[in-house]
Amino acid sequence: MRLTLRDFTPADEPEVLRLFADCDDWFQAATGHPSGPGDVQSLFYALPEGATFEQKHLLVAEAQGMIGFVDLVLDHPQPRHMSIGFFLVPKDLRRWGIGREMANALTERFPAITHVHVRQDDFQPGNEFLKAMGFTLNGQRAVLEIAPRSDGR
Repeated sequence: MRLTLRDFTPADEPEVLRLFADCDDWFQAATGHPSGPGDVQSLFYALPEGATFEQKHLLVAEAQGMIGFVDLVLDHPQPRHMSIGFFLVPKDLRRWGIGREMANALTERFPAITHVHVRQDDFQPGNEFLKAMGFTLNGQRAVLEIAPRSDGR
């Protein structure tokens, strides 16, 4: 079974909202409250300072159905960098390697990216995932430097 990342479409909203509800542990840790019905719509307008709407990407991870969601901004905070707003996998599929597969799919989709930035929060499983992926954690931001690809891309 091959995992693919594709652009979010409005038809995905009900399933993404179910994923958000399943990931309430992350929402509580990161925002202090559970996810709500307007959370998907608000993602379209949530941009870090200095970013434009053209840099924003909402992606759905699929492998025989939706299994994850990624909110990211390309070329932020600088060119060839990526800022991830969040990266969600359902509770019952965590620790099965899906997050790593999603990360690999991101590097394939955006091969020019050299650094990935993630806001750190109090979500211990997420912080453990970042450490396992090789991110440098500093208490507020986690950063991963991606080695250049050996195939020249």
